Amino acid sequence: MFSKRHFASTLVLAAALAACSPDPATRFATAEEAFAANDFRAARISLIAGLKEQPGDHEMRLLLARAQLALGDGEGAASSLDALPAEFASQPRVAIVRAESDILRDRFDEALAGVADIETGAADRIRALAYIGQEKFDEAAEAFATGAARDEVDPRLLAAYGRFALANGDRAKAAELVEQAIESDPQLVEAHLVQGLVRENRNDLSGALMAYDRALELHPDNFDGRLGKAQMLARLDRFEEAAVIADNLAAEAPEDRSIAFLQARIAAGEGEWQAVRKILQPYENELRSAAGLPAIYGESLIEIDQPALALGVLEPELNRQPNSRPLRRLVARAQLAGGDARAALGTIRPLASRADATPAELRLAARAAERTGSSSAEEFERRAEMPSAEWVGGELAKADQALRNRQWRDAETRYESILSRTRSDNAMVLNNLAFAKEKLGKEEQALEIALRAARLEPDNASILDTAGWLLVQTGSRARGLEMLRRAAKLAPDNPTIQRHLTEATKG
Repeated sequence: MFSKRHFASTLVLAAALAACSPDPATRFATAEEAFAANDFRAARISLIAGLKEQPGDHEMRLLLARAQLALGDGEGAASSLDALPAEFASQPRVAIVRAESDILRDRFDEALAGVADIETGAADRIRALAYIGQEKFDEAAEAFATGAARDEVDPRLLAAYGRFALANGDRAKAAELVEQAIESDPQLVEAHLVQGLVRENRNDLSGALMAYDRALELHPDNFDGRLGKAQMLARLDRFEEAAVIADNLAAEAPEDRSIAFLQARIAAGEGEWQAVRKILQPYENELRSAAGLPAIYGESLIEIDQPALALGVLEPELNRQPNSRPLRRLVARAQLAGGDARAALGTIRPLASRADATPAELRLAARAAERTGSSSAEEFERRAEMPSAEWVGGELAKADQALRNRQWRDAETRYESILSRTRSDNAMVLNNLAFAKEKLGKEEQALEIALRAARLEPDNASILDTAGWLLVQTGSRARGLEMLRRAAKLAPDNPTIQRHLTEATKG
């Protein structure tokens, strides 16, 4: 779908263009080049300047309308199109641009009428978007399917169809469509944005970040690309990087609540609970529609010692989502902080009774039980110190997923928790913990842990590679090379080990 955000003109570029005063043909060529490079603001400035000197150039005016659409300016595009003569405006390619301006202005009937006699993928896309605007989702699905089946592929339709499929829960179809769109047009920014959403939906956070980075390579100013990237950085615990992008976006669109929600998530990740409350309090009645934000807001209220207010936010959410473990934990915390230990024990007991109960759940249950005088307090404490096989298995799966997603802090915390609670060394857990710590810049800790893993499994190529590479990085090159050579001999087809050995040898 199109963005409705508006951007300011690039005054410096405008001044430069005025000073140079090229002829209209040169301005048009410059605009076409800028448009192809997704620099729509520069294209718009050049086209406006060219049309002042040559107002009757219809192709130039049509490109201006397209640039305005790309910038989310439906009214501006419509005004540009209104200046075109009827015989030119009646062309199908111009009618489609007009219909896109109608879509941006929520004039869905007009959009449908404008493409009624056009049988192309581009027109099918307009029809689908108009039907979505009218909440006629079956008709939208039919229009998308018709366009996707045409002999001449329209990559913009495929990308929009992929977004539609994802919104309807069909992740496989969304992934297939977006791959087709990218194959058809690798430069299509919208396709990479949808690919980011598809990967995020699959919890492939690093893959989603790559997709947003690719979109921003093609269009550095793209608002949705920057927002998506910042959201992924926040989920990957890279809060400082996310905050820089979020602050820039907030300066451009101060009324956009999606940015405020992002800033709240960043503040929560950094433990700035007063800031979380300040950001979210104006949106208190709107949080239900934003996944995870009621929990963040409720937790902020607990942390600033407002448990009664927290319960007012959290209990309705738990009633709507009774199977949510995070919400149940937070409600129990708020009840306990508010002095109602009996209610807290009743809330947390279903989680604490599970075989895979977490230490936090068990200790919360133990505190609540102790305050009520329940004999179950000791049992909860004992289980908190002795992990079950179910908890270990679940925590390993979560830690490994965090490692794949490059969520280094989360992986570090989970692997350390496994080692601490099991009170035993596992070579692969140590190896993965060392890898996470190295990514967090904790090279000395990582090396000590990696060497422990190597002593446990001296013939494991992956473990030798981790320890050897860390030795090279921390200055023990000779010893590191020895380990890397052993690793390469054990796993001669492993590309990572071969790359480390090659780089270490060169060094």
